[in-house]
Amino acid sequence: MRLVHLTDLHLSNLHEVKYASLLGKRWSGYLSWQKNRRKHHRTSVIEEMFTSIKAENADQILVTGDLVQIGLREEIEQATEWLRLLGPVERVMVIPGNHDVYAAGSEAAVLDEWGEYMFHGAAGGDHGAGAGFPVMRKLNGLSLIGISSACVTPVFMARGKLGRQQLQKLDHLLEQATREQQLVCLLIHHPPLPGMARWRKALADTRALESLLDRYPPNLIFHGHLHHNRDEYRGDTRIFCTASASSISDASYRVIELENHGGITEIRMELKSISIDSQDRLEFATVDRQVWQINTDTG
Repeated sequence: MRLVHLTDLHLSNLHEVKYASLLGKRWSGYLSWQKNRRKHHRTSVIEEMFTSIKAENADQILVTGDLVQIGLREEIEQATEWLRLLGPVERVMVIPGNHDVYAAGSEAAVLDEWGEYMFHGAAGGDHGAGAGFPVMRKLNGLSLIGISSACVTPVFMARGKLGRQQLQKLDHLLEQATREQQLVCLLIHHPPLPGMARWRKALADTRALESLLDRYPPNLIFHGHLHHNRDEYRGDTRIFCTASASSISDASYRVIELENHGGITEIRMELKSISIDSQDRLEFATVDRQVWQINTDTG
């Protein structure tokens, strides 16, 4: 089975947005985009990445949030078109980031536009106001579990929160996957554990999540939010942060291969990052490879 992880696409542009029409946090977010983000995040990089990702022929493409800038409905509609280019809902799994659920009204637009990409194959139909998270997709012995840390925060804050209800549901899903001897891959936008991000950008309930993950350790965790490549180990859990997919300096994605050999699952990870070839063309080249094994025969 082949998975691809990408994150922090920041696909939308705000060229048609009238500055005077913005209020509160969207006003400061627009200024940040105008001063910095629009220079650092380029559509041409995303276009080349999508071409490279399509050539990977992945079984699942995992997108861990921040598809837009300030959570306007028109931005979210723009990102929907990009998702359609990336792949069909049964092969693309999306969770939201803090820039997607940026202000009042953002969450409703995200659910309207990206609901199928978030909840395809999920049991139940109550997906309003984040009620559908966590969400799980099962694929040949692998449970992909997505949780939403996206929430509206005050100006200059980029914190995340899961909340008690979502943590309780996650506890149930992880226990179920453990009982069924499934491999588990957890998707979250914010860094999942204490100390992984500065306070104003951190997950509010990292301690509660840490306790839960200690009881039922997933095999893989993918997140974004930090805009750089990083990997960490926590027991047998490997945690991967991937750089922004549209960054002109270090845009990256990860390819993960899982192969079962008689009760032993071999996992291979390749990190592919932006580079310039001999003819000054953008391409994505492998900059890191890791291989490890998991004993999946617990009988």
